[in-house]
This record gives sequence, C-alpha cells and structure tokens, in this order.
Amino acid sequence: MNHPFRSPPPPAEAERLREVFAEAAYDVTPSVVPLAAIEREGRLRRRRRGAAVLVAACGVLLVPLAVVVFRTGAAQEPSGPGSSVRPPSPTAGTASPSPSAPAGKVRVVAPGERVTVSPGTRIWLTEDGKHWTEPDETGSQFRSVIDGNLDMSSPGISLQESGQGDVYFLSGIFHGPGEPARVTVTTSAGDVDGTALVLAGKPGWGVWYARVKVPRSATPDGTMTGVTERVTVHDSAGRVVATQDFTP
Repeated sequence: MNHPFRSPPPPAEAERLREVFAEAAYDVTPSVVPLAAIEREGRLRRRRRGAAVLVAACGVLLVPLAVVVFRTGAAQEPSGPGSSVRPPSPTAGTASPSPSAPAGKVRVVAPGERVTVSPGTRIWLTEDGKHWTEPDETGSQFRSVIDGNLDMSSPGISLQESGQGDVYFLSGIFHGPGEPARVTVTTSAGDVDGTALVLAGKPGWGVWYARVKVPRSATPDGTMTGVTERVTVHDSAGRVVATQDFTP
C-alpha cells in the first residue's frame, strides 16, 4: 500500500517550532547541585577507607603478637579452660619442711629449717645441735654439740640408728676441720652414699644421714641395730674430715 508523500513543513513553520521548544527549555529551572552534601560524603568515605586500612594494619601486627604470647605461655605450662597464669609466689622455695637433698650431697640449711628425710622423719639444725623426728617417736629428739658429751676438739662422728621393717634410718653428728663434700656409710648390706647438712658460717660440725634397706638376715643377730659399720666424711679434695668405726 503506498503512503502519500508528506512534504516537509515550510521554513516559516519550522522556525516557529524551534522558537517554541527554546522557550519551553528556558522555562525549565535546573535544581541546585548539592555541593556541600557531596563534599561531606566524600570526607566520610575517605575516613571509612582510612579506618579500614588502620584495622587491617592492627590485625597484621596483632597476629605475630598473639603467636609470641602463645609460645611463651606454652613454654611455661599448658593452660586449659578456666586456667590463668599466676605469678610465682614471693615465698616460693621457703616453705617448711623442705625436701631432702639427693644422697651424696652436702646442703647448707638455715637454723630450724626442717629437712624431710622420709614420711614422718625430719631433721633440722640449730646452733646448739641436731634435732630430728621419727614416725614411731612422740615429739622430737635432740643431740647437743655444746653440752660436753661430744669432744669437739678433735674429729669425730656420732651415730643414731633405727629401723622399720627392713628400712633403716642412720644419722649422726660429724665434726672436724675442712669443708665436707661427701659422706660414705659402710653398712652390713654394703656401702651407701650419705647426705650432709651444715649451717652457714663454717661452724666446724654438721649432721649426716642415710636410709638403707637391709634384710633382717644381714643384721647382727637379727637385731634392729648394728647395721652401721663405718662412716667417713671427705672434703672436695678427697681428704678425710672425720671417720668413725662402729663395728663391735
């Protein structure tokens, strides 16, 4: 179907249309651009980006710190739920009674410091002598170094021994010149290393002790005594500080 050809509007009419559109465009008032709001939004976004970068940087720094804290805590003691790390007590290591020193050692003790030899058996030294307790005894026992019963002018060793079953507690006072470093106790069951306790200040005497397991068949006549045969105290150079033979 053929459409009738429409000729363009005459120039006068086209000019008139342009004028109408121009007037309509001039009548439209554009809205004010919100410059202040745009500036505020820009500042807010920059702050947010800065805060995000700061948080990320803090996270990077805190991760190694957390690893260091964990390793430090693991090196001390494991922690579990509800546990907390406590600082060491200012009195740690000064509790009384204190444990016994290993056999064959010399230990310097404070006056009155209780040394645990075994359950119920403790020894402590004072300036006037040796004190000790035993499981079968009520109260404490005492041996003086100032009452004249020991000749402190020459080297010597005293002996007290008691037994429970086949375990014997041997102890005494030694005195003589030199620094004690080792105690050897010869018993009916063989030689054992003794332990020496001394007071600070080189008082010239100390206490030795040892625990030894001796079958009743190895004791003289099956009695509870007579286990100790000889006690010798040496200094660090191997010289004899004091020695005593206890065989009949």
